[in-house]
Amino acid sequence: MSERTYKLLDGFILTEKNGRLYLHEGSNTPVPVPAPHTLIGDLLALVDSLQQQVKELQEGNRSAVESREIAVRKARETCVTSNMHYAKVVELLEQLAERDRTIDLLTKQITDEAAISAKAIANLRDIRALVTAGWYNTAQKRLDEALGE
Repeated sequence: MSERTYKLLDGFILTEKNGRLYLHEGSNTPVPVPAPHTLIGDLLALVDSLQQQVKELQEGNRSAVESREIAVRKARETCVTSNMHYAKVVELLEQLAERDRTIDLLTKQITDEAAISAKAIANLRDIRALVTAGWYNTAQKRLDEALGE
């Protein structure tokens, strides 16, 4: 003996047992279905309800998919923008590093030139003192040394 039970929209339960249909509400004793057209009307209403639910789910899914697509598009735009900003930051950091190297090089050159100038001035003063004292040969020797000759 097989039995199938279906809940209808109006709260009744439709049961098929041994090839016969019974209609009952909740735990009441089942009674044979008196009019097939009532059952058909309930079944058609159930079909309409299910079709409406499917339509609503499809529209909801379509809306959800569109929302996800918009979110993905915005995320991609954000990534592209972030990558552009990152590339610009890297470029600026490279420019700063080059600037620092140039500053270091120029500082070294200025320091070296200042040291040479200070040494040259000291040598010239020594040579002047030697010339003033009459030490011409020693002054000539110091000049040759300073000029690297």
